Amino acid sequence: MTRTPERVEVTRPDKLLWPALGITKRAYVDYLATVADRMLPWLRDRPLTVIRAPDGVDGQRYFQKNTPGYAPSWIRTVAIPAPSANRDVAYTVCNDAATLAWLGNQAALEFHPAPVRRDRLERPDLLVVDIDPPDDAFEAAVDVAFLVLEVLDDLGLITLVKTTGGKGLHLVVPIVRHVSPEDLRRAAARLTAIVADRRPDLVTAEFRKADRKGRVMLDPSRNGTGATIVAPYSPRARGEATASFPVVPDELRSIAPTEFTVVTVPRLLDGPGPLHWAEAGRPQRLPASLLRD
Repeated sequence: MTRTPERVEVTRPDKLLWPALGITKRAYVDYLATVADRMLPWLRDRPLTVIRAPDGVDGQRYFQKNTPGYAPSWIRTVAIPAPSANRDVAYTVCNDAATLAWLGNQAALEFHPAPVRRDRLERPDLLVVDIDPPDDAFEAAVDVAFLVLEVLDDLGLITLVKTTGGKGLHLVVPIVRHVSPEDLRRAAARLTAIVADRRPDLVTAEFRKADRKGRVMLDPSRNGTGATIVAPYSPRARGEATASFPVVPDELRSIAPTEFTVVTVPRLLDGPGPLHWAEAGRPQRLPASLLRD
């Protein structure tokens, strides 16, 4: 592997990635440089899936797991067997600002790291609660977030909160690497059941929208093998250039997810959410009540 460069050339810097907002590739790579110190700790050593939109958000977009063959030799990767093919997938590992800039230059508009690190792929270090409300029902997502926070607090777990860049919220619990992905998913399913039992009128685990009947879905599958979660500060490949953004619970009643964008986030990095996430405490052990068969 050759030495990681200090700077990465931005090709076609005037190309519009978010045309409606006039956000060029140069501006986007600058955004990634601005958030790098806050974003990289949540990418470091994790297999990374990206969503690329080479022609911007108005063009075709696609998931990319395998690092392309033309990637420079200093890009780090981790090989993971593909469950549906007799081959390994070389996932990119984004540990530095240069790799982040290179991915930005490739028009990677979304960053979806795995909840595992490359040295112990069989031991996840994050429990994720994905809160997915009906369209235009962010207030319902907030109600459920406080309900989940109440349950997690009862279990003695300290939780981080962020917007998804869409309509929902993610609650993230850093955990000690002491359970398998299968056990973690079962623990997430038990947590979902506890929350749903408290408010069955508000919460469901039903995947099909037709079966949710206006309720907010909690998705335990975010914790399964092969799962990913959009990284904090990652943009979304949407016309509004919204981004996933860390918040604290006290802010939830006063925010709208659309206020966090590639344009606005750089001036919000000293807010309570980013500071709380930057000072995230030690990983926690999942309580036996969630792991019990």
